[in-house]
Amino acid sequence: MKTKQFTIQRHLAAAWILTALTVATCFAQDVPQGVHYKRATPGVNEKAKAALERALADSGTPTSFLHGTISVGPILWNDLKDSHEVLSKDSTPVTVILSMPEAIRAEGRGFRTQDQRERFWKLVVDKFPGLRKGIVRAAKANEIQFYWATIPFDIEEPFFAIETPSDVFIVNITIDKGEPVLFWLDRVDDLKKLKK
Repeated sequence: MKTKQFTIQRHLAAAWILTALTVATCFAQDVPQGVHYKRATPGVNEKAKAALERALADSGTPTSFLHGTISVGPILWNDLKDSHEVLSKDSTPVTVILSMPEAIRAEGRGFRTQDQRERFWKLVVDKFPGLRKGIVRAAKANEIQFYWATIPFDIEEPFFAIETPSDVFIVNITIDKGEPVLFWLDRVDDLKKLKK
């Protein structure tokens, strides 16, 4: 009787470990060597991913997801150059120094007010309509490396890629009072294109 009970317990333990590893693998990124990357729990990542997917599918403006300062990386800011005048009012320039191997000075943007965040969101989803149906997934090594090259701080999850038919975006999310909010958004591309 004890042997049968012990065998059942071993099988249950093995099943639990296999499930835990599967969940962890779903969100595990292949982090390049030298990148400072802080992981979040699977529960936090799942909640953030669901919030991001809801925000992308929202036909209006997902105001609760667009709360707090939103930073726009240099490639996406460059993509929006036709709208710089509209977006620049009362926003904060974010200067990025990229070394690749020569230094490249690029600009991003920080949006602090709700009006700025909503204008930015509308312009992005209008310019890149594929985002609405983009696939949110774990970022690949090259996408993590892209983000790492543009920031002066450690990468902290939740961190995802949004894959559309024509582009890949990287998204860093923070947790504010228990709720996921957008912190950083950029489009992945060759950073050398920013060289002037």
